[in-house]
Amino acid sequence: MRIAVLGGGHGALATAADVAGRGFQVRLVLRNQARFEALFRTRHIRITGALEAEAELAEVTTDHAAAARGADLVLVPLPAYAQEAVATAIKEAVTPGQVICLMPGTFGAYVAGRLLPGTIVAETATLPYGARQSGEDSVATALHATHLPTGVYPARETERALELIKLVYPQAEPVEDVLSAALLNSNGSLHAPLVILNAGPIDRGPYDIHVEGTTAAVKRVIESTDAERIALRERLGYGPPHWPLMDYYSDADWFYGPGAFTGVQRRSVWREHLPFEHRYITEDVAIGLALWASLGRSVGMPTPMADAFLALASAINQVDYSRTGRTLESLGLAGLDASDLRARLL
Repeated sequence: MRIAVLGGGHGALATAADVAGRGFQVRLVLRNQARFEALFRTRHIRITGALEAEAELAEVTTDHAAAARGADLVLVPLPAYAQEAVATAIKEAVTPGQVICLMPGTFGAYVAGRLLPGTIVAETATLPYGARQSGEDSVATALHATHLPTGVYPARETERALELIKLVYPQAEPVEDVLSAALLNSNGSLHAPLVILNAGPIDRGPYDIHVEGTTAAVKRVIESTDAERIALRERLGYGPPHWPLMDYYSDADWFYGPGAFTGVQRRSVWREHLPFEHRYITEDVAIGLALWASLGRSVGMPTPMADAFLALASAINQVDYSRTGRTLESLGLAGLDASDLRARLL
């Protein structure tokens, strides 16, 4: 089975190493050849931590179209803000019926699906790995998903797409559609409080938001923000499980299995310098929370926590994320009620 992994960094390395280590033929795309010089030269990759493996890749390239052409499955572990550019890059290489999976999507499957008519575009609720690059040809992991809620656009192709995706990720679990999957991605309610409420120490230098920054007060704000996500799901008619973040913090069974929070405290790979242009803001707030807030406006449900973090992040970076982010308005879906919106995804 030929797998294309279209990525740029941590998630792509983890995906390629894991999938190739389990015997699949992997063509890996990385945008910055100088950053991964050893990997381009040897095609040998190593993953450590929550997963341990070494593997040889079939190809390492900077050519997205060449990697996607003829692939049985295209995996895209890239930030949501890069999804449109990647879809454009592979448009002439993919064929009708080809399955593409965004990991995660943040409603990007709808965006990519419109750019790639005839393809089937899935999205997971989370990246299957908590990972950070540890070398030019290696990646360290603190988490590995045991549940991967996955939506498909168009939703009528869910069974077909999941049959293929589960060959690579048996933990993939179908959900109603891609908006349901997008609203299971809780990174907005996780990373916005962790970054913005820890802005002072982050500004001063390397800092681990998942260990040092996860205080009782911050967790209370995370819980309130995540409650808005769950309320949006319920207002739109999506059923449980809603995968609340508090299950993660209480070490209950969650995306990464029971005991994930304690595991992160033991083997965190996230002590790092965090610029405020990091994907925690430019993806999880500017795309994730912007989408939530626009959904709230559409269905008449207040989203004060999402609105507050959008305003604060916009002030920090001097960008109006409510205007520039991924919203129903920017997607041409404004003014639809819940049933009409979901009907567009079938």
